[in-house]
Amino acid sequence: MTLLESLFHPQLLFALALFAIVSVLVEIVACKLLNAVADVAPSHWLMEHAIIPAARALALVSFVLVAYPVLFGIESALPVGELLAAGQLRLTSLVNVVFLLSLLLPLIPVFSRWPAFVLPVQGIAAATMVFRWWAATQPQVEVHLWPGTTTVLSLLVLAFVTHEIAKQLSHHLEKRLDSMIEREGSGQLIYRTVVMVMQVPVILLYTLSLGQ
Repeated sequence: MTLLESLFHPQLLFALALFAIVSVLVEIVACKLLNAVADVAPSHWLMEHAIIPAARALALVSFVLVAYPVLFGIESALPVGELLAAGQLRLTSLVNVVFLLSLLLPLIPVFSRWPAFVLPVQGIAAATMVFRWWAATQPQVEVHLWPGTTTVLSLLVLAFVTHEIAKQLSHHLEKRLDSMIEREGSGQLIYRTVVMVMQVPVILLYTLSLGQ
C-alpha cells in the first residue's frame, strides 16, 4: 500500500475525523477547566501538566488504534482488541509513553527549538509499539525499526513542511472561527488538531516502512 493509498483509505480517514473531533473537544474542555481553576494554583498546575496532557495522549493513541492496521499498509490483521488483550496493560503503556514524551520532548533543546518533531515522534512511538505487538503474532516477520537514511531525511523535511502549512492553516481558520463565533482565541482550540492532521503523512511515511 502506497502513502497516498493509505492516506485516503476509508479507515484512516475515519481515524483522522475521529481524532479531530475528540482533539477539539479535549481542547474546549481543557480551556474551560483551566479557566475554572485559574485562581487555585495547585489545581491549575495539575490540570495543565498532568490531566490535559494525559487526555491529549489518549486522543493520539485512539487515532493509532483506530488506524491500525492500515497505518502499516496492511489490509487485514489481528483485531486491535485481541492485540491489546494479548499482553498486560498494553493500552495503559501506550498512553503512558505518549504522555511522558509530551512532557520530556519539550525539555530537549532540539525539540524545544523545532516543535515540528514533537507530535510525529509521539505518533511514531505509539505506532511502533503497536507494530511490535502485531509482529510478535507473526513468527515469520522480521522487524527493522530503522527505515533507512533516505526515509529519515524525507521525514525531517516533511515534518517541517507540514508543520509550517499547519501553522498557516490554523491562523486562517482562527480568523474565520473568531468572526463566526464573534470572540477571539479560537486558534488555541484548533492548533494542535490541525498540526496533527497535517503531520499524519510524516507518521505514515515511517509506519509504512515498518509494514514493508
